[in-house]
Amino acid sequence: MRRRTLLGGAAATGLGLTGWGLTAAPAEAAPIGSGWTEIDPGYTVHQPPDRTRHEYNSSTGEHHFWLYDTDPSTFPGQDSGPRSELRFKNDYTSGQAQFECDMRVKSSAYNVCVMQVFGAETQATAFMALAMNNSLNNYGKADQEIYSPIYDTYLRLNVVHDTTTRSVHVFVNREFRVTFKDHGPGTHYFKCGLYGRDGMSARSDNYIKNIHVYRK
Repeated sequence: MRRRTLLGGAAATGLGLTGWGLTAAPAEAAPIGSGWTEIDPGYTVHQPPDRTRHEYNSSTGEHHFWLYDTDPSTFPGQDSGPRSELRFKNDYTSGQAQFECDMRVKSSAYNVCVMQVFGAETQATAFMALAMNNSLNNYGKADQEIYSPIYDTYLRLNVVHDTTTRSVHVFVNREFRVTFKDHGPGTHYFKCGLYGRDGMSARSDNYIKNIHVYRK
């Protein structure tokens, strides 16, 4: 994971997000807003048992994730589908945390989770971003679309979790998209890659690079 600490520029207004520092999509990494400290929490790779579904290109810094709908569950008896994910070790219960990456979802991917904020009081996750029919949706719900189109192009994704307001703010290409409630307190951490769901496409691919994790 490459490490830089860069802050945003001009302030945003509305929706209580004053001072978040929005600029045009940058070539370099930069968190949304000021006051953040970049951390390097490390991660573990989750894959289906006895299968390789993740590759890392050290020359480009790109992670390639892929899954088949016939792959077995990564955690048999604990969830409903296979995973090819990075599980970041940034466990937190208070304050704010931000995830940033460049992500390219192939057009074959459908009904797969590509990023999540784990941990909540009333359910397992505070936020899940699913690749649906060329759109990024919260929990795959049609009325909670975050951004479209998404297929076959790199997008800059920033997800900010504020445990004080119990809110998750989502930005695509440095533009604010939507805020969701986080379903209550818990031990939270970030995951990205692919998490298969019932009704997922036969094969899904996701490419992620320029990953950064911030805290304040």
